[in-house]
Amino acid sequence: MQYNFVSGDDHMDLSYIPARLWVERVPARYREMAPHIEEHDGKRRWVSEGKPWDMGGYGTMDNPLLRGAIPRAGVKEEPLPGSFRPSTARYRLEDMDRDGIDAQVIYGPPLPMQFKDPELRRVCLGAYNTWLAEFCAEAPQRLIGVAMLPMDDPAQCVAELERVARLGLRGALFGVFDACKPVFDDAWDPLWKAAAQTGVVLSFHLSGGVRNARFEARRGQVAALVSALPMQLDEPLCEIIFCGALDANPNLRLVLAESGLGWVPYLLGRMDHEYEKLFRNTVKLSAKPSELFRRHVCVSFEEDDVGLGMISQIGEDNVIWASDYPHPDSTWPNSRAYVEEHMKGLPPAVIRKITCDNTVRLYNLG
Repeated sequence: MQYNFVSGDDHMDLSYIPARLWVERVPARYREMAPHIEEHDGKRRWVSEGKPWDMGGYGTMDNPLLRGAIPRAGVKEEPLPGSFRPSTARYRLEDMDRDGIDAQVIYGPPLPMQFKDPELRRVCLGAYNTWLAEFCAEAPQRLIGVAMLPMDDPAQCVAELERVARLGLRGALFGVFDACKPVFDDAWDPLWKAAAQTGVVLSFHLSGGVRNARFEARRGQVAALVSALPMQLDEPLCEIIFCGALDANPNLRLVLAESGLGWVPYLLGRMDHEYEKLFRNTVKLSAKPSELFRRHVCVSFEEDDVGLGMISQIGEDNVIWASDYPHPDSTWPNSRAYVEEHMKGLPPAVIRKITCDNTVRLYNLG
C-alpha cells in the first residue's frame, strides 16, 4: 500500500466497542460484573461492577463542555443514531476516507476503563485486546491496534504483551498513571526486554497526573485539566531514560502519545544539563539523554503551533502527527486543511515525515 497521510494517535472509544463484547468473551463467573449495556431513563449506557461509566460516549457525545468530533461535524452515526456501532471496521474506514487518512494507530478508550477488581480488569483487557486484533485484521494495512496492558502485575503485563504480539498487534499501552510500580522500577525490566524482542511499540499516553483538576464544570476545572495533561508525561520520560532501560534494550521503541511538542525541547535540554553537571559519574548512560531520546522515542501531537517551530530541536524523525479521532480536540474531518494551513512553513520533506513516514517506519508498515 502507498501511504501518504497517516494518523499516529486515534481512539476506539466505548461508543465504538460492541455492546456485548465482554458479555460474550469473558468466563461466566465474570459476566455479572463485566462491562455491559443497561437502559437508564430511556438511554443506553455502559455499566461495570455495578456502576455506570459516565464517559462511555466520549468521542460521540454532543456535550457543550466536550463535544465530540462526530456530532460537531454533523456526520450521521451508523447504523442508527445513538446506538453502538457493530464490530465491523466498515464505518471507521468510511470516517478515515472522509478525512483522507490512509492508516491510523488506534488506542483504547481514554476514560474510564477503571476496575476495582484486578482479576476482572485483566480478563476484560484481554478480551478487548483479542477483539481489537480481530477488528484490525479486517484492514491490517490501515488499522494499527494498540493493546491495553494490565498494570497491576509486571509478570501479567509481560505475558499479555507477548500474547498480543502473537495476535498481530503492533503497539501496546503502558499505563504510567495506574501502574503498580513506577517506570524506573526494575520489576519492569522484563517488559522492556519483551517489547524490544517482539518489536511491539510501547506508548505512554496522556491521561492523568494532574493532582487537583477534574472533569467537572466547576471553576474552570475541565479547562485546567485539559491544558495541563500533555506535560504530565515529563516524569515518565525522564524516568525511562535515566533508569537505563533504553540503553539496555537498543531495539525498544517508545511513543509519548498526545503529549504535544512545545515543552519537549526544554526538558531535553534540562536533562542534558543536569546529566552533564551533576550525574554523569553516578548515572551510567551510553549517551546524553537527548541522544537516547532521538534513538528511541517519538512524540505525537494534534495541533501545536509553538511546537511546530521547534521540530529541529526535537528531531524531525521523532515527531508524529495525529488527528485524535473522534475526540473533541480532533482535527477530523478537516485534517488535511489543518496540515496545509499550519505546516506550510515547514519543508515538504519534513511535513511528509511527521504526517506519514515516521509512523509508517515506527510500526513497520512498509
